[in-house]
Amino acid sequence: MRQAPTPSFDDVRPYRGARLELIPLHCWNAISRDGRELGKAPADGRWTTRQYDHAETLERAQRERLNLGVRLPADVVVLDVDPRHFPDGTNSLDKLVADTGIDLSAAPHVLTGNLNTPGHHYYFRKPAGAVLLESIEGYAGLEFKSLGRQVVAAGSVHPTGGRYEWATDSPPLADMPDLPSNVLKMARRPERVAAASSDAGELTPELLAKTLEQLDPCDFGKKQHERWKELMMACHYATDGEGRQEFIDWCMGDPEYADQDWIVGRRWDSLHVNRDQKITTATLRMYLQEVGGDIASPDPEDDFDVWEDDGTVEAESSRWRFLSIDEVERLPPPKWLVQGVLVEASIAAIYGPPESCKSFLAVDMAMAIASGMDWHGRTVERGGVLYIAAEGAPGLGKRMRAWKVNRGAQGRAFQLHLMRDELNLAAEKDGGVRAFVQAVTDELGPLRLIVIDTLNQTAAGADENSAKDMGRYIASMKKLRDATGAAVVVVHHSGKDVSKGMRGSTALLGAMDTTVEVERSTDGHSIKVAVHKQKDAEREGPMRFNLEKAADSLVLKPTAMVDAGGDFDGRTDLIVELARQMASERGGSVPLKELAEAVCERDGVADKTARRRIEEAIPKHCTRDNAKQSADGGLVWQEPADPRNPKLGILVRTEG
Repeated sequence: MRQAPTPSFDDVRPYRGARLELIPLHCWNAISRDGRELGKAPADGRWTTRQYDHAETLERAQRERLNLGVRLPADVVVLDVDPRHFPDGTNSLDKLVADTGIDLSAAPHVLTGNLNTPGHHYYFRKPAGAVLLESIEGYAGLEFKSLGRQVVAAGSVHPTGGRYEWATDSPPLADMPDLPSNVLKMARRPERVAAASSDAGELTPELLAKTLEQLDPCDFGKKQHERWKELMMACHYATDGEGRQEFIDWCMGDPEYADQDWIVGRRWDSLHVNRDQKITTATLRMYLQEVGGDIASPDPEDDFDVWEDDGTVEAESSRWRFLSIDEVERLPPPKWLVQGVLVEASIAAIYGPPESCKSFLAVDMAMAIASGMDWHGRTVERGGVLYIAAEGAPGLGKRMRAWKVNRGAQGRAFQLHLMRDELNLAAEKDGGVRAFVQAVTDELGPLRLIVIDTLNQTAAGADENSAKDMGRYIASMKKLRDATGAAVVVVHHSGKDVSKGMRGSTALLGAMDTTVEVERSTDGHSIKVAVHKQKDAEREGPMRFNLEKAADSLVLKPTAMVDAGGDFDGRTDLIVELARQMASERGGSVPLKELAEAVCERDGVADKTARRRIEEAIPKHCTRDNAKQSADGGLVWQEPADPRNPKLGILVRTEG
C-alpha cells in the first residue's frame, strides 16, 4: 500500500464560514472493481441530495480515514485547473486570464496535491440561476464546477499521495469574488429545449454508473467511434446531461481514453437534449441487450439516507424512521435564516392591515438575504431569493433602489429574482403548481427565501375561510420549500378584527412555523413588527422601525431593537439606546413612566420588571456628572422633573 499523509481536517472553519457543506469521499487510495481510483469520488450514493450532519461527517472521516469533498451550491463555482490536459505549448489558464482579465489573485485558492502535475481550485460566486458548461472550447484543462458537483476539500489526500492545501497567498474563502461577467457569459449553458419523450432524464447519475458497469468500454474504443458517440448521446439523454462524470469515469476503463477525460467531457458538453433527438434511452437499452443486460434498477437502500451505528452501515428495510431519545437529543437545532426572526426551510407569514407596510418588511428581509448583509444588526444566511410579486410589482424597483442607497450597496451583487406572472397556489389540480416548482428548481436552483406577495393574489377562486382551499395552498408552499430548500414566506392580511390575527381559516395559522404581524402607527411614520408564533425557538419581543425617506422611496430604520439572540437579560445597553431615542424625539427628556411603558410593550414584561431593567441600565444615582454613554456618544441620565415638587416624577434626560 502506498504511504501518504493521513487526511487532516483540524480546521474546517473556512468552509463553515463560507456556508459550504462537507461530504464524505472514499479513502484516498481506494480502487474500484474495474481499477479506477476512487479517492476523489463521493463515498455515498445519492450524495447530491443526502442530508449530512457536519459533526457526524467529520467524525466518520476521522474514523474511516476518508477524504472530504465540498458539495457545491448553486451560487458558487470552482474553476478546476488540470494542467495535464493543457495543449502542447499552451497554458489554458494563462490564456483565460489574457482573454478575459479574470483576477485569480482575488479568488480563494486550493492546490490539488497531485504530486505529478499540480492543479488548482479557484472559488468564485455566481448568480444561483446561471447554469454553466463544465468546459469551454479552446481552454483545455479548465472546468467550471457548480451545483450538482463536488470538489475535494483542503486536508484530503490526492491519489498520488500529496495533500490538498490552501495556497499561502489565498484570500479567505468567505471573501469569494464574483465570477467576471464576461467569463460567466462564455461559460453559460445554452437553454435546453424540453424533450418530448417522458424518458429523458429518467436515470440518475448513480444509476447510469451502475448501468454502464454491464458494458466493456473497450468495445466502444476509438475504432468504434460511431458506437461510442451514440452511446454517449444516449447516456446524455437518459440523464438529461447530469451523468457527465459517470460517463467519463466509465470511458477511463479503456486504456485508449486514459488521460483524455477533459476531451470526453468537452464532447459531452457539446450535446443538447431536444424534441427531435432520435438517439434516446432506447439506444442505451439496445446496447445493453446486445450483452444480455438492461437498465439497472435502483437498490432499495438508495431510497433512504444511510444511518451509521458503531461504524457499520446497514440498509434500511422500510421508509419509517424510529428515533431513540438519545438520537432525538442529538438532532441539530433549527438554523436561523434571519437571526431571531426567520428559520431556514420554514413556512411563515407576514401579515397586517392594508397599508401597514407588510411588503416593505418583506422586501427589507429579501434584500438582506440576497446580498448577505445583516438585517438591522442581525446575521442572515446569504443565498438566492425569489420574490413573487403578484401585488404592487411596479413599486418594488423604487423600494429596492432605496434600500441599496440607504445601505451603500449599489455595487454589491444581489441574488434576487422577481416574478410577476399569474400564479394560483390553491388550484384544485396541482399540475400548474408542479410545473411552476419544476421551473423554479430548473432555472434558479437552491434558494434561501421565497416571498409570495400576497396570498389573496395567488389563490384565485379560493375561499380563505375554507380549510380545504387553504390546505391546498399550504401544500403548494411546502412543495416549494421541499424542492428548493428555501424558507417560504407569504404576505397576508389580518382580519376585520385585527386582534384575531391573520384573515381566513385557522388552518393557515396551524401550518405556519412563524407568523409576523406588522402594525403601522397612527401618525404613519413608524411600524411595530411582532413575532407572534415561533414554532421551534423562543419568541422575541416586538421591534420598532421608523419609515424614512431614501432615494425615491422609504426604508426601514430601527429604533431600539431586542437582542437578536432572544435573551434580553443583561443587555442594559439596549435600554440606554431606547432612552436616548425617546428622549431625543421629545426635546431632550422622557418621563420615566413613559420609558417603562415602552419597555413593557416592547419586551412583553410587567411594569415592575421594566423599571428594574431601567434601574440596572440607568441607576437613580446616575447624574449628568456620571451619565451613561450611548452608542453615538450621547449622554443619558436621570433627574427629577422638578426638584421642588417630587410628585412630578423622574425624567430621563439626554444630551450630545
